[in-house]
Amino acid sequence: MATDPVCGMSVMEEKARESGNTLEYEGRTYYFCAKGCLERFRKDPEKYLTEDAPDWIKG
Repeated sequence: MATDPVCGMSVMEEKARESGNTLEYEGRTYYFCAKGCLERFRKDPEKYLTEDAPDWIKG
């Protein structure tokens, strides 16, 4: 189980892969609950990966 870095929702990796809701960024795969979260992350990934990001993202 992975955590969507945008909304914090639990995401099953296999389902995210099947629906195309994954993104490789700086050598790591991120999984998203829906296309909307994927697109928000794609536009500004550092917004969700900074030290001020919620704990579930830093994981």
